[in-house]
Amino acid sequence: MLCILLIDDNPNDRLIVDRELRKTFAELEIKSAINAPTLEQAIAAGGFDLVITDYQLRWSDGLTVFRKIKARYPNCPVIMCTDSGSEEVAVEAMKAGLSDYVFKGKHFRRLAGAVRESLEKQQLWRQYTNTATQLEISEERLRLAIDSSKMGIRDWNILTGEVVWSEEHERLFGLEVGSFGGTYAAFLACIHPDNRESIATAIADALEKKIEYQHEFRVIWPDGSERWIASRGKFFYSDSGQATRSMEVVWDITARKLSEASLQQSEENLRFALEAGNTIAFNWELVSGEVRHSANAETSIGLSFDAIRTFAEAVNGVHPEDHDRFLADVEAAFRGAGPYESEHRHLRPDGSVIWLHHKGRVVFDESGKPLRLFGVAVDITARKQLEYDRSQALARERSYLRRLQKLTAASVAINSTLSVEEILQLAIDRSREILEVHQAAINFNPTGNRERGITKISLSEKYAQWQGFCESSDGTGIYSEICQTQVVVRMTQAELEAHPAWRGFGKAAGNHPPLRGWLAAPLTARDSKNLGLIQLSDKYEGEFGEDDQSLLVQLAQAVSGAIDNARLYEESQQANRVKDEFLATLSHELRSPLNAILGWAQLLRSRNFSPTATLRALETIERNAKLQTQLIEDLLDISRIIRGKLTLNPCPVNLISMVEGAVSTVRLAADAKSIDLRLVIIDLGLDSAEFYEPGEVSGNLKSELNPRFLVSGDPGRLQQVIWNLLSNAIKFTPRAGRVDIRLVRIDSEIELAVSDTGIGIAANFLPYVFESFRQADASITRSHSGLGLGLAIVRQLVELHGGTVWADSPGLEMGSTFTFRLPAIEVNSIAHDEKPLLVVGANLEGIRVLVVDDEVDSREFLVFVLSDYGAQVRAAKSAAEGVEAAIEFLPDIVVSDIGMPNQDGYELLVRLRRTEAEGGGKFRAIALTAYARDEDRDRALAAGFDRHLVKPIEPDVLVEVVAKLSAEMQTI
Repeated sequence: MLCILLIDDNPNDRLIVDRELRKTFAELEIKSAINAPTLEQAIAAGGFDLVITDYQLRWSDGLTVFRKIKARYPNCPVIMCTDSGSEEVAVEAMKAGLSDYVFKGKHFRRLAGAVRESLEKQQLWRQYTNTATQLEISEERLRLAIDSSKMGIRDWNILTGEVVWSEEHERLFGLEVGSFGGTYAAFLACIHPDNRESIATAIADALEKKIEYQHEFRVIWPDGSERWIASRGKFFYSDSGQATRSMEVVWDITARKLSEASLQQSEENLRFALEAGNTIAFNWELVSGEVRHSANAETSIGLSFDAIRTFAEAVNGVHPEDHDRFLADVEAAFRGAGPYESEHRHLRPDGSVIWLHHKGRVVFDESGKPLRLFGVAVDITARKQLEYDRSQALARERSYLRRLQKLTAASVAINSTLSVEEILQLAIDRSREILEVHQAAINFNPTGNRERGITKISLSEKYAQWQGFCESSDGTGIYSEICQTQVVVRMTQAELEAHPAWRGFGKAAGNHPPLRGWLAAPLTARDSKNLGLIQLSDKYEGEFGEDDQSLLVQLAQAVSGAIDNARLYEESQQANRVKDEFLATLSHELRSPLNAILGWAQLLRSRNFSPTATLRALETIERNAKLQTQLIEDLLDISRIIRGKLTLNPCPVNLISMVEGAVSTVRLAADAKSIDLRLVIIDLGLDSAEFYEPGEVSGNLKSELNPRFLVSGDPGRLQQVIWNLLSNAIKFTPRAGRVDIRLVRIDSEIELAVSDTGIGIAANFLPYVFESFRQADASITRSHSGLGLGLAIVRQLVELHGGTVWADSPGLEMGSTFTFRLPAIEVNSIAHDEKPLLVVGANLEGIRVLVVDDEVDSREFLVFVLSDYGAQVRAAKSAAEGVEAAIEFLPDIVVSDIGMPNQDGYELLVRLRRTEAEGGGKFRAIALTAYARDEDRDRALAAGFDRHLVKPIEPDVLVEVVAKLSAEMQTI
């Protein structure tokens, strides 16, 4: 029903309106508002479809009423029906939204048409509004869908060339929003060069065929990265068929492309894995008995389609030993006990055997009867072989660990003994047990002398007939080769017999047990010298392997270390014995001359002797004192050599004159024992060798000028070497024996050999003859005096001069020869500008000497000697007295002991130098002390002493030093 609100305060007009409208609208309800209150009520109540209002109202005007209604109901149509309005009012009302303007009177009849038209317009407006709303909703939904799907939109105006992208489109292409250039060229610039042509082709094809197009391509972002984009679009055409516009959506498919690539790779990997894993598929039809395999059955695992077509043929192909287990696995699956799985060996048509792992499932019918069995078969031959190899490796490892434990126990046992013999026996017994061999032998030969070596052999019962065999190698063949090269050798029997040097037993080769393969390792000392070798043969099972070699090497190292320790222990024990013997000898050698000195001194004091007897007593005292001095000098020389403090003063030395002097020195001792002492000098460097007998030396050879026998050396030390060798030869040669001295010039060297017919040297002592404190037997010391230091000093002095020294002897009681060689020097290599030594007379007259020493005997001896040579001598027994005496006496020379009570010689010198600086007389100082080390000498000179002399001092040496210092003072 149509409801109309009629606003008019004229009742007649209201009736006319009602009448006219009902003529047209059958179902009509008219609500009237005749004044302001009724109007307000009607507006508040609502429910009307259209409003008709008069313009000229008693309480208001039509425009005001119109605006009030529109304010409340903006979509409600309003018609103004009046007879008092004007054209201006009508225009103003129409502009404000009035639906129509009808004049009263004769125009009342047009009112119904105006109402119908207004209602139709209202209906159209409502439809439009609904459509617009739905369109807006659709657009919003589309926008949300596009936004949520991250799609971009492109609008290409083909006529103008303008291209519009949505914000998302720009983001998909990696551009900042609003930065797209807006042209087709700008679009192509974003495309990957490899995809531009295909895009252009797809667009051209769509234009030509007037179809939609879709494409996938890559875009390059400004940062250089790539993205995959999918696009879909269509063209719009004019009535003439010309393309005018293109719309397109784009979205990112990078993730999909990556997934596709990953999936493709996975599929390829799976296909490769199946092929590489030698896997096939099978299907056994139980009703028909037919067996089908995948196409790769023959290529993958070598199964022939022709050979296996039925289930019975498949069963027959199973290895006989696995036949029952295979059938049990199949029957269990048929019973529904679970999935089918079986591992068994299969026989190939070519006779080879492979391992297969079946895994599958049985298909049953509704009654539970098995219909077919399908699954896969994998070739696991490699895995089974690996498992077997691993089990074998584990077994070998367990065996190796077990043997290693035995080796550890053997090493402990071997290192617990200090006997080389026991070490060797333990080594072969344990090695045969640990490495499970029938033959084990060890050869110990550190000196290289086969006759002195030790050989131990251990044989199993298999070689019972050879139990007594213990021959060692004759020093040739592969045995000596291993000792020389210090390498481990592992050979099969064939390799051993093919080796050119494998035999090395000489005459005993025929008795040697037969070998069955060979494993040998050298024994090596800590200094890398070879001690021998340990060898094994005839292993219980198989050939020798790397594990066997490793164990033998470790055992050889343990044996070598144990032998080293045993030898070091023996050497330490020997060193202790030598030390004890040396101390006993030292006591003997020091006490023997003291006995003569003290004895004669007591006799001379207690009784009167004839001048001859007194002279003999003094000579005895002097001789024994010199002997003690020499013993002490030898000890000091050894000390200097050990500490590297021995200094040489080299100059050209003619060995002929030096040898002559040494021969003259020992000739009296030789004559006393009727020893034939001979000197031979040979020059092999001349065109014809010259020989000189002792009597000819002085005249014919002119030793003091001969340039062929010159060496560079310290004269005193070289004389010490020669005298030691000659005196030893005389000492150890019995009466009526012979000593030969042979001095030879050989090319650029000079050799001196001293041979005797004395007691000789045992072969086992020859390596130690030049060691300190070593003598062949302590009994020698009792028969022949000495500390055993002479030869040690000889070796050190010769080596310090750049030479070599050695000893030879055929054996005990067969004499010996000591030889040394020194490099010769040529005459033109000698400097001739050296100043000759100052020769000073023995007259000390006019020299004032102050002697300071707390020992009475030493002090009186010094006073006597210096006074006897004409010096003016003042003596003091302490440093304090020495200072007082110096102030009064004003000495030229001060001779002071170092080790004195209260104040020593160093403090005395400090006080005397202070007195000298304060105006006292100038003087030179001599330190006379029993402290004989080089550091003692250095300290004395550093403290201000001009000379350092060691007690006991020879009188002539003291006099010469005093004279030289006095002469130096006079030249200042």
